[in-house]
Amino acid sequence: MEYLQEMSDPILTKLRQLNRNDFQDLVALGTFSSYENRVFLAGPCNIGKSSLASILIGEEIPKTWISTDGLIIHFGRNGIDLQQRKMIPLKKGSGDVLTKLLLGNPELKKQPSLQGESKEKIPGDPKSEIKEYKFSSSNTDGGPSNKKRRITSRQTSSGGQGQLSHQSNQETPKDFHEPPIHTAHSIQDDLLEKIKKGTNIMNIAPSDLVDFGGQKSFDMTHQLFIQHRGTFILMFDGRKGLYTVLTEYPQGDVTAASILEHWINSVLTYCNKTEDKMPRILFAATHSDSFSEDEKRILALKFNEELREMFSSHKLHEHIMYDNVFFMNATDAADQDIERMKDTLVDIAFQQSTWGQQMPIVWVPLDLQISDMRADGVKLITKERLLEINKSNNEFALNERRVDDFLLVQHSIGKLLYFDEPALRDFIVIQPTAMVNILRAFITDIMFWPEKGPVRNILEHLSSTGVLKKTDLFTLWSQPAFKEILTDVKTKEYVVQVLLHLDILIEPKRYTEKDTAADLFLVPCIVKEKIPQKMHRNVTDDRTICIAYHLKETVVPSALSFKLIGAAISIWPLKVEDSRFCLFFQAAIMDADKRNELQIHVEGQRIIAYLNNDVSKQLISPDLATTTQECLTLALGRILQFYRRCFGKQSHHLMSDLFDIEVGEICNGKTCLIPLSEAKKKAQWRCENGKIHETKCPLNWVFEKNKKHCDSNCKGLETETLVLRPDDQHFVQLARTIGIGDFYNFFIELGMEKADYDNLNFRYFSNPMDFMLMGLFEWRDKTESDQMTATFRKLQTALKAIERQHYMCQVHREDHTLVEKAHSRLQDVPSDDVINSLTEKKLIGDCIVHLGVELGLSIGNIKETMHNFPRDLNGQIHDLLTKWKNCDETKMVKPTIYRLMVALKRVKAAQGLNFVKKTYDVE
Repeated sequence: MEYLQEMSDPILTKLRQLNRNDFQDLVALGTFSSYENRVFLAGPCNIGKSSLASILIGEEIPKTWISTDGLIIHFGRNGIDLQQRKMIPLKKGSGDVLTKLLLGNPELKKQPSLQGESKEKIPGDPKSEIKEYKFSSSNTDGGPSNKKRRITSRQTSSGGQGQLSHQSNQETPKDFHEPPIHTAHSIQDDLLEKIKKGTNIMNIAPSDLVDFGGQKSFDMTHQLFIQHRGTFILMFDGRKGLYTVLTEYPQGDVTAASILEHWINSVLTYCNKTEDKMPRILFAATHSDSFSEDEKRILALKFNEELREMFSSHKLHEHIMYDNVFFMNATDAADQDIERMKDTLVDIAFQQSTWGQQMPIVWVPLDLQISDMRADGVKLITKERLLEINKSNNEFALNERRVDDFLLVQHSIGKLLYFDEPALRDFIVIQPTAMVNILRAFITDIMFWPEKGPVRNILEHLSSTGVLKKTDLFTLWSQPAFKEILTDVKTKEYVVQVLLHLDILIEPKRYTEKDTAADLFLVPCIVKEKIPQKMHRNVTDDRTICIAYHLKETVVPSALSFKLIGAAISIWPLKVEDSRFCLFFQAAIMDADKRNELQIHVEGQRIIAYLNNDVSKQLISPDLATTTQECLTLALGRILQFYRRCFGKQSHHLMSDLFDIEVGEICNGKTCLIPLSEAKKKAQWRCENGKIHETKCPLNWVFEKNKKHCDSNCKGLETETLVLRPDDQHFVQLARTIGIGDFYNFFIELGMEKADYDNLNFRYFSNPMDFMLMGLFEWRDKTESDQMTATFRKLQTALKAIERQHYMCQVHREDHTLVEKAHSRLQDVPSDDVINSLTEKKLIGDCIVHLGVELGLSIGNIKETMHNFPRDLNGQIHDLLTKWKNCDETKMVKPTIYRLMVALKRVKAAQGLNFVKKTYDVE
C-alpha cells in the first residue's frame, strides 16, 4: 500500500500522458484494485443502531426512536482513508464508480485470454453459481478487437437522447434518459476532471452500511442480505444487559443474549474453518451515558465475561471478538468508544482477503451506466434492455457471457440482485433497496401496520394463518410506497417468481381447471402461532418414528427453518384442520398419504421430522420413510448451499460436513434419538430413560429401496406387527408379491373353500390382480364375520404352509419413485376435463379393484361402483375417479394431481400416466 502516499500526482501524470489508443487498451485489458467493505448493524430494536449509523455516515442523529422497518442500506456513505487508516463519513455520491477506479490504481497487464473456462456446478442448482474470482485481465475477453477503433465523444442525456425503451414494460421516472455511452475518451476526460476537482477523494475507499431492523418479523428477509465480506456490530442496551427480558417483544422470553445468539448463528451457519476469518463480529453496548466511568468499567468487564461464556466454545469462535465490548453513547459523535470501534473496523477491513482484489476495467462502462440509471431512480431493468445498453459501448461491449459474470459478481457483493435461473434471469434489480421495500409490504412488524382498513385486515389474516391471496398481495403492492417500484403486471409477476425462488412465498397449488395461476400463497416466515398441543400429541410412542438433522454446533437459523418447511410443503400437501392449514411457527403438518402424517419441527439445534401412522409405527412403509428422508436431506443440503451462496461463499462440502443425522422413536412422550451411524451397527439401544429400543423401525428411514429379497438371517415380521390388522394397501403388495401361480394354495391355507376360489375366478378372471384382491377382501370379511380379527399372523401362517413365509416381509413395500416429480403445482385437484379424458380415451384399462384401492377408496365404494355399472368398464373407472375427486370422508387426504399420478403408476396405466404428465407439464 506504499504507493498510496504519493498516488494522486503519478496517476494524474500517467492519465495525461496516455494517448487515446493507449487508454483504450487500459480500459479493455487493464485491472484495478477494488476496496469493497460493508459494516452491518444488528441487534434488538430500540437500542440506538440507527443513531450509530447516522454518526458513521455523517447525518443528523435522531433524537427520538423511529424503528427501522426492514433494513436500510447506505451505499458508499462510510469511507476508509487508506493513507491515514481512519474511518470517515461520506456525502451521497462519494462512492461512485470512477472514484473506485482511481482509487484502484489502474494498470495495464496484458495476459492471454482464458480458454475453455467453465463454471463449477453445485448439484441441484447448476446455474446460480459463480466462483470467488481472483480477477485479472484474463477475465476480460469482452475487450476490443485489433481493428482500428473509432473514438466517439460521450453522448449525454441532454443531447436529445431517447428515453429508456418501454420494451421492458418497466415504467421509469419521466426525467430518466438513455444512459450515456461511456467510451475510452469520455472515461479518460471524466477521470482527469475528477482528479482536478480534488485528489483527496482518491485516498478514500467508500464502503456500505447496512442497518437491520430489530423485530423478529424480519428474520427471513435479513438472511438474504447477510454476506461474508465486512463486519457485523451486534448491539444491545447496556442499561438492560444481556439477560433482561425485553418488553419490545410481546412473544416473551426474548433477551439481548437470545437475539445476539440468533445473529451469531445466522451469520456463521454458512461459514467453515478456513484461514479467512471474515466476517468478523464485534459487540457494542449503548447508553453508556447512563453510568459513571467506574460503573461503565465494571459493566464492560461483566459484559465481556458473559459474552466469553456464551461464545468462546463456538466452533467458529475465531470470527467472534467477544473480549472487547465497545460501551458507547450512540448519540454522541465524539464518544471515545465509537472512535476505538471505528479504528477496529478499519483494521478488520485491511485484513480482508478481498481487500485490493483485482477487477477488470472493461466492466467500468457498464457499471457507470447502471450507476447513472440508479441515480435516475430506476429500480428494475430487463436483461434484454441491459444487453442493448451494453452493446452501445461499441468496442468495450462485453459479450453476453461476460455480462453474466459481471452481474453475478455485482450480486455477490450486494450491489444489485440477479438470479441466473430460467424464470428469473429476464430482470435485474439494480437497486437492492427496492427488494427490501417490496418485502416490507407483507413481511413487517405489527407496529408498522395501519390502525385500520383493508391493509390491516390482510396483514392480520396473514399473520394468523400464513395464507396470502394473490389479489391481497397485489393490493398491498398498490400502496403508494410500493407502487412506483412495481409499476406493471409483468414486473409484479417477476417479483412473485423471485419470492417463490427464495421460498418466502410458497405455492400450495397451481393448476385450477384451465387457469394455471396460483390464487394464494403460504408465507411460513410470517406465522406467529405455535403448534397446538393437541396436534403435538399425535406424536406417540407406539405410532411414530423420527429423524433429526443436527446442524453441527449451531442453532438452526429461523430463515433456514422457514425455507425447509417451504420446501417440504412443495412435496407434501399441508394438512387441513378446521378449515385451516396446519402451518405454524417453525412447524408444519403434512399428509404423507391416507394412513401417515408427516410433522416437521425446529427445536434448537435440530430439525426433527416425525412420521406418524394412524395405527402403529410397525405399519409405516420403509419406502415411504426412506423417500421422505431422501427428500428432506436433499432439500436441507440445497438450502444450506443456497444461503452460502447468498452469503458470498462457494461450497464444495459433502452433506455429512454440514449436519449430522439421528434417528429414533418417541419415549414417554419425548424424542429419543441415536446417531444414524451407531443405529446401523446395533440391533437395539438403551435411552436416557433406561428403556431398550429396537433399531429396526428407525432404520426404515434409510432402507435399501432396491432390495427385493430378505437377508439370510431374517426372522420375519415382529411380534408387534403380527397382531395387527392389514389394510387394503397391504393386500395390494401381498397380491403383487404372491402372484397368481401361488395364490390358489395360499387361499386354501387361509381356510377358504375351492368353491370360493372358483366363484372369484368366474367373475374376475380377466384381471389376476383384481381377482387376488377380491379374494383377500373376502377372506377378511369371512374371518371378521366369525368374530375374529384378520391379522398378519394368519396370513403369515398360510404363507408358511406353502413355504413362502418371507413374502410377508414385503407387505409394507410401496412404490414412491414419482416423488422426484412432486411439485407444488401438482397439489391441486385434477380438473374434470382430465378425469373425463382418462375414461373417454380409454387410457387406464381393466383394473377396477386395484385402482380403487390405490386411490384410497373403501372396498364398499368399489363394490358399489361395480354394482352400479355392470359390464361397463369405462363407466366404472369414471365413477371411481369421480368418487375419489369429490370424496369428503374424514380420513381421505386431498385428491391431488400427484396422487392420481402415483395411483396410475402403481396400476401400470402407462398411457394414463403419460397423459396426466403431459397435461400438467411434468417432465
